[in-house]
Amino acid sequence: MARLTQVLGAWAVLVAGALSAPDWENEQVLAISRLPARATFWPCETAEQVVAGGENSPYSTSLNGDWRFHWSPNPEHRPERFHEPSFDDSAWGTLPVPSSWQMHGHGTPIYVSAGYTFKIDPPRVTSEPKSSHTAFASRNPVGSYRRTFELPSDWNGRRVLVHFAGVEGAFYLWVNGQKIGYSQGSRSPAEFEITDAVHAGENHIAVEVYRWSDGSYLEDQDMWRMAGICRDVTLYSTAPQRIADYTVRTELDDRYRDANIAIDLDLDAPAGEDLAGWTVSARLFDDASQVAADEQDAEPILNRASRSRVLNDRTPQRGAGRFGWLELPVPNAKRWTAETPHLYSLAIALKNPAGQTVEAVGGKVGVREVEIRGGQMLVNGQPIRLRGVNRHEHDPVTGHAISRERMEQDIRLLKQANVNAVRTAHYPNDPYWYELCDRHGLYVMDEADLETHGLRGKLSHEPRWAAAFLDRVVRLAERDKNHASVVMWSLGNESGQGPNFASCAGWLHAFDPTRPVHHEGAQGDPRDPDWVDVRSRFYPRLRAEYLNPSALADGAPERAENARWERLLDLAENEADPHPVLTSEYAHAMGNAMGNLDRYWQEIYSHSKLLGGFVWDWCDQGLLRTAANGRRYFARGGDLGDQPNHGAFCLNGVVLADRTLTPKYWELKHVYQPVEAELVSADRGRVRVRLVNRQDFADLSRYVLRWTLLRDGVATTQGEVAPPACPSRGECELALTPDGWDHSQPGEWLLNLEFVLREPATWAPAGQVVAAEQLTLGVAPHRDAAPLAQVDDFQIDDSDDVISIEASGVRAVFSRRYAAITSLTVGEVEMLSSTDELAGGPMPQLFRAPVDNDRGFGGWLAEEWRQVGLAELEPLLTFLDLEFIGDSGAKVVAERTVLVGDKPRLTIRESWIVRSDGVLELTSKITPNASLPPLPRVGVVLRLDGSLDQLRYFGRGPHANYPDRKASAFLGRFHSTVAEQYFPWPRPQETGAHQDTRWVELTDEEGRGVRVTSLGDPFAFSALPYTQQDLAEAGHTYNLEPRDEVILSIDAAQCGLGNSSCGPGVLKEFSVPPGRTYELRLRFEPVNK
Repeated sequence: MARLTQVLGAWAVLVAGALSAPDWENEQVLAISRLPARATFWPCETAEQVVAGGENSPYSTSLNGDWRFHWSPNPEHRPERFHEPSFDDSAWGTLPVPSSWQMHGHGTPIYVSAGYTFKIDPPRVTSEPKSSHTAFASRNPVGSYRRTFELPSDWNGRRVLVHFAGVEGAFYLWVNGQKIGYSQGSRSPAEFEITDAVHAGENHIAVEVYRWSDGSYLEDQDMWRMAGICRDVTLYSTAPQRIADYTVRTELDDRYRDANIAIDLDLDAPAGEDLAGWTVSARLFDDASQVAADEQDAEPILNRASRSRVLNDRTPQRGAGRFGWLELPVPNAKRWTAETPHLYSLAIALKNPAGQTVEAVGGKVGVREVEIRGGQMLVNGQPIRLRGVNRHEHDPVTGHAISRERMEQDIRLLKQANVNAVRTAHYPNDPYWYELCDRHGLYVMDEADLETHGLRGKLSHEPRWAAAFLDRVVRLAERDKNHASVVMWSLGNESGQGPNFASCAGWLHAFDPTRPVHHEGAQGDPRDPDWVDVRSRFYPRLRAEYLNPSALADGAPERAENARWERLLDLAENEADPHPVLTSEYAHAMGNAMGNLDRYWQEIYSHSKLLGGFVWDWCDQGLLRTAANGRRYFARGGDLGDQPNHGAFCLNGVVLADRTLTPKYWELKHVYQPVEAELVSADRGRVRVRLVNRQDFADLSRYVLRWTLLRDGVATTQGEVAPPACPSRGECELALTPDGWDHSQPGEWLLNLEFVLREPATWAPAGQVVAAEQLTLGVAPHRDAAPLAQVDDFQIDDSDDVISIEASGVRAVFSRRYAAITSLTVGEVEMLSSTDELAGGPMPQLFRAPVDNDRGFGGWLAEEWRQVGLAELEPLLTFLDLEFIGDSGAKVVAERTVLVGDKPRLTIRESWIVRSDGVLELTSKITPNASLPPLPRVGVVLRLDGSLDQLRYFGRGPHANYPDRKASAFLGRFHSTVAEQYFPWPRPQETGAHQDTRWVELTDEEGRGVRVTSLGDPFAFSALPYTQQDLAEAGHTYNLEPRDEVILSIDAAQCGLGNSSCGPGVLKEFSVPPGRTYELRLRFEPVNK
C-alpha cells in the first residue's frame, strides 16, 4: 500500500507539473482549437475557377505583407496585452510576412548540424544553458505580430477561417482581442475558424511566436535555427455547409491502362444539420479543359439513409461515417510519371437540395500507381530509379521564407540537371513546391518534420511523446495526400527506431496503403524494422578499396571513417531481404567535392534492387553578408556570433546558396543523364555507337542527336540525326558517318554527342542539352618535326651564380641557388615573377589547400599534411650544371633534395634542354619519400607575370575537374581568363584544376606569352591569382587578395576528392601514394600572336 501511495504521489506531482507548465513546454499540448489537417485547396464559386487554379476565387485573400512587429529576448519581456485592438504599437517597426525575423536584425540565427541551441532538458527549453551560448541571454525570444484586415462584404453570413502555412516556432493567435488558439510544428499548416471573432469592417489579428518550444526537440535538423511566420498566411471563407477536405486515390487496372479515380469527402455543416437532399458531384478535365470524366448525376451520398456504398479500408474514412465516396472511371488514362507528368484537373461541387452549387473545390490529379514488388519500386507497373537530391528550404537573403520565384528557379535547375527525385529534407516543404513537382515531374519523398538528432533515439521510446510524433506524421500525410509527385512517405530523420515511429508507420500504412513508407533512424537499433518498405542507408561505400591513413590503429584493415559505412551492394545481394535498397543521403557535396559519383551509379545500375539515392544536398546554406571591408560573402556557423555552432558544415550544396552553379552541378547532370553512349567501333569513316536509354518510361524520340567531330580539340564538322526509338531501359545501336573524318590523318580524333530536347518542356526550351558523351575515335601521330637548324645568336653564360642561355630572342636564367629558372624573357617581356626569396620557374609542389573532404571525419588527411609540413618545402641544391653544348641546343641538369617540414623527404632530378629555336624542354622526375603520408599532389608550380592572364588550353573543361570528378568535363580547346578560373567556394580551398591536359597557354592581351605542352602523359593544371597557401589561410572569400602574378600549377598527379566530409573517403585508385617516382615531360615555347 505504501508503494502504491508513493507511485500515485509521484504521478500526481508529474501531472501537476505538466498542468503548470506553459503550453510551449508541455509535450502533451500540441494545439488548442486548431482544425484537423487537410489537403491544400481554397473554396471557389465554380468548377471553372477550380480548373483555373483558384486564383480568381473571391473567397480567399492573402494576409502576407508588412505586419507591425516587436521582438523580445525572452518571454518575461514580451508585451503581454499587445493582442488587444486598442494596444498602441506606434513605436513598433514592421516585418514582412512571410520572413525569418533573424534575417531582419531581430536576434541571432544559429547554425548547428545536430544538437540543440538551448539547454537539453525536455520538454523545457528555458533551463539555463552555458553562459557562452546565444540562448543564455536570449532564453526564448518572442515575436509579437499585429495587423488589421477588412472582411469582404460578400463574406457576410459565411464562415471565416485563417490558414498559416508555416510558422517556425510555437504560436498563439488572437482576433479582435479574442484568444483563438495555439499551435506548434514549424513546417505544417495550422488552421483556425474565426467566424465568431470577426465582424464587418476593420478587424485586428495578433500572433505571438515563441522561438523554441517542446516541439523544438523534434526539429533538430541540420540547418540554421530561425523563427517567424515563414510561409503564407491566408484568410478564406466558406459557406456554412462546406467541403472540409477530400482525398483522391487513383487506381489502374491490371494493364495499367484504364483508371478509376476514387474521391473520399469530408463535409462539414452546422451542428444538428444532416444535409438531407444535398449532393456532391465531380468532374475531371484534361489539359485542354475538356471533360475527361463526369459524375454530375451522382446519387445523394450525404447521410446514413442514402444508398451510397459503404466506405471500406481502401480509402481513409471521414466524417464519422456519414459520407460516401465518388468514382470517376477514366478509360485509357494519361498516366503521370516524372518523365511524363500529365495532370488532370478535378472539380468537386457541393450542391444544395435546389441543385445550386454552394461551393467548388479541387486541384490537379495525376493518375499513377506505386508498388513495391520483387525488390523494386514500380510506378505504373514499371521499375524506376530515383536520381535524387535532398533539398532544404534556404535562401541566403530571406532565410527560411522561400519565394515562389526561388522555388521555380530550383525546379528548373533540378530538371535541367536530370534530377528526377527530391527528398524534402527534413520536413514538409512549402505547398507550392509540390504543385511544381506535380507539374514539371519530380518524384517526392515527403518527410515529416521530425528529427531528434541531439537526443539520438531517446524520445522515440518515450510514450509521453508518442502523440507529438504521430501529430507530425498525420499533418504531413493529410496535407500532401493528393499530390501525384509524392510517391513515398518518410517518417523523419536520424531519430532512432523506437515504438513511437512504429506507431507512425502503422498509421501511415493504414491511412494510405498506396505509398511505401521510408525511415532512416540512424540512431540506436541497427536492424531494419519490418514496418518500413525500403532499406535505407546514409553515405554507403562502394565495392572498392579506399585510401587509409599511413598509420592504422591495431592493424585495422580500414579506418573507422571508412569502415563505418555499409556497402550498398552487400545489402542488395541479401536474397533473404526482398526490399529495395536506397541511399537516402550520399555524395556529401561540401565544398569542392562529389568524387566518384559515377562509380556509385555504375553499382546502382548493376543491381535491380538498388533504387537510387539522394545527394546531400541541393544548395549551400550560407547567409549573404557584407564584411568589414565591404565585400559580400556567405556566412557560416559562428560568423554571426552564434553559439554553439558547427561552422562550415552548412556549406554542402550542389549549388551555392544563391544558386550559382558549381562544377559539381555539371557532374551531377552528367551522371544522372537519361542517355548514355559508348563506342562500338570506328573504322573507315564509319562510327558505331551503342545507346543506353536510362529512362524508365520514354523512348528517345523526344531528343535530337547532335554530333561534333573534333581534331586535336578543334571542331571540324557537325550535324544532327534522329536517334533510334530505343525503348525505355533498353539498348540500341546507331551508325554515324561524320563528314571530314579520316582516321589516317594525324591528330587526336574525338566525337561529341549531345541529346537535346526536340520540343520545349515546362522546364527548358527546345534545344536544351539533356545528355552528352565524348567518344575517342583514335589518335594518329603527327609527323616528326624537321631537325633544328643551327643559329648564330645562341649565347651561353655559365657563372658561379647562374647559367644563362639565350637563343632566338628567348633568354632563360637558371639559378644555382634554387636549381630552377628565375627568369624567362621573350624579347623584352619577362614571363616569370621571381623575387629574392622565390624562384618563378618550376618549383616542387606537394600541397593543396585542403578541400572540405580533406578535413572530413577525423580530418586525418589535412592534419597529416600539416604535421609533416607539405606546405613548407625548402629545395636544397644537390647539383646543377651545364652538361653539354650542341649545335642546336644546350642541356642543363639538376638534382635536388627538398626539405619537407624539416626533413629531407623529396628528391628531384631534372634535365632542361634549351633549343636553338627558343623552346625549352623539361624532364622532371619527382620522388616523395615513402615516410610521407598519402599526398594531395605531386608536381611543380610556376609564378608567371600577372599580365599573362589570358588562358587557352587543350584539356578537360570548361569547368574544373579532378581525377574522380571528370566524367562531365570533355576534352577540348577552351579560352578563359585566370580570374575566371577561380571558383569562390565560400570556404576557400583547392580549385580550378583541369585533368588530362595536352597543353596550356598563358598570354597577355597582345598575345605574348608561353605555352606548356606535354611531351609524355597528359598533365593536370590550374592557373589562379592565388597560391595554395593563400587559399588555405584565407578562411573566407573576403580575405583573399588577388596577386599581381599567375600561379600556374602543373601536376603529374593530384589526389581525388572523395566524400569524407561526411562519408567514405578517397578511393585508393585516385590517391597519390609516396614512395614512387612521378614524371613530368614538358615543352615551354614562346607565344607571340
